[in-house]
Amino acid sequence: MARYQDSLDEFIGISLRMERIVNSLRLQDNGQAVSMWRPPTDVSETDDAVIILVEIAGMDPDQIQVEFDAKVLRISGTRMNLQRRATAHCLEVQYGDFASEVYLAGQYDLDALDAKYQDGFLTITLPKLKIEPRRIAAQIKKVTAPAAH
Repeated sequence: MARYQDSLDEFIGISLRMERIVNSLRLQDNGQAVSMWRPPTDVSETDDAVIILVEIAGMDPDQIQVEFDAKVLRISGTRMNLQRRATAHCLEVQYGDFASEVYLAGQYDLDALDAKYQDGFLTITLPKLKIEPRRIAAQIKKVTAPAAH
């Protein structure tokens, strides 16, 4: 089982790297880089909450939007490129509009959602709603067979 998980983790890592490469190579007709990019996003789950970690360094936290609608958590914003470069030798940092969407099945306490931005990482903690099982008293009626003639 461990070997399977290691292979799966490696495949996911390769897939994410390929997505980043393809996104960085995709050009519009005018030769400008794609305007929307997706930051690296991790989603994990505990017994009590779902935790989303988004790597978006160099942001003003007031410029990050977090929305939850129809079971989709959307993190978006714009990272501005404030540096002027005369000659670029390597460009890997993405700028401009970004969005990351995470589908979350289940029920969550949106009033208790916690979002913190520190050291270039946005951490969103979305507590699960605690649904208590209910006992319902069912009244079972005995069906009698019709009398024989």
